[in-house]
Amino acid sequence: MIKSFFSLTLFCLACSFSSFAQEFQLINPESKPVHDKDISQLSAIEILEDSLVHFADSMYNTAMDEPRIEASYLFIRTFKQFIKTPQSYQHPCNKLKDKITILQTPDRKLKIYNWEVQRGPIEKRYYAVIQLQDGSFIPLVDVSEQIIWGAEDSVLSGTRWYGALYYQVIQQDIAGQPIYFIMGWNGSTMNSEKKIVEAFGFDSKGRGIFGAPVFNIIERGKRKQVNRFILEYQKGSKVSMRYDEDFKQIVFDHCESQIGDPAKKYTYSPDGTYDGLIWDGQSWKMNENVIQIDIRENGNAPVDKPIK
Repeated sequence: MIKSFFSLTLFCLACSFSSFAQEFQLINPESKPVHDKDISQLSAIEILEDSLVHFADSMYNTAMDEPRIEASYLFIRTFKQFIKTPQSYQHPCNKLKDKITILQTPDRKLKIYNWEVQRGPIEKRYYAVIQLQDGSFIPLVDVSEQIIWGAEDSVLSGTRWYGALYYQVIQQDIAGQPIYFIMGWNGSTMNSEKKIVEAFGFDSKGRGIFGAPVFNIIERGKRKQVNRFILEYQKGSKVSMRYDEDFKQIVFDHCESQIGDPAKKYTYSPDGTYDGLIWDGQSWKMNENVIQIDIRENGNAPVDKPIK
């Protein structure tokens, strides 16, 4: 009975995929088929992945709001089927990873699926699902637009997640427990963007928790401890923040207000120097001007190696 029901679900999904593909072809005549073989020869998980890739294309590229949002709903419904499918954690997602972010923790115990939806000229919504090695998963609900104050000091959960597009994950152990530090970007505000370093781990009851007092940062010349590090800056500025294996620290652009007002983060932009977060075994400690830049002659690079 279960096998028959699952087969019927896949058949309905294939029909839905085919119908939507025809509609999307009319909107985007240059679009190409996702799969390179007949759908009857695809496995269940390949059908789901191909459907996700197709819906992701329209979710990102369709110019009109209504069909783009409808595609995002189809993507979410299909993704629920995908992540509930046995062996989905082991599936390489070679096609899907070109459409959404898929990160795996260094210990290979977690996978993070992450994407955004442009719901209007300004409004963005972030989506993410954390999948555990045993196949269970934690859907994340973006509330970043609701958290106007206190984001640095908050401890959040899957149902209250500071939404972002993640791009790098690293791991440290505290008291024998793995803590994952995830770096991401949030561009939902009208005038500013944010780079974020987010701590993720599990509490004593096995619940996923975001935020931990392990960031010792400098703000306006004073040190303080926060639960997450948020670097806010002027919208459109090119700001880098990544863990650098050579420097063994999280290196990021030092930003200053262009109008001399430290309270107005939307006026911040890089000043050409770099700060860093260095792991001391218990926390990330901020140090300023961590990369010395020398002006060299004869066209040589100003630093020993380029900043990534």
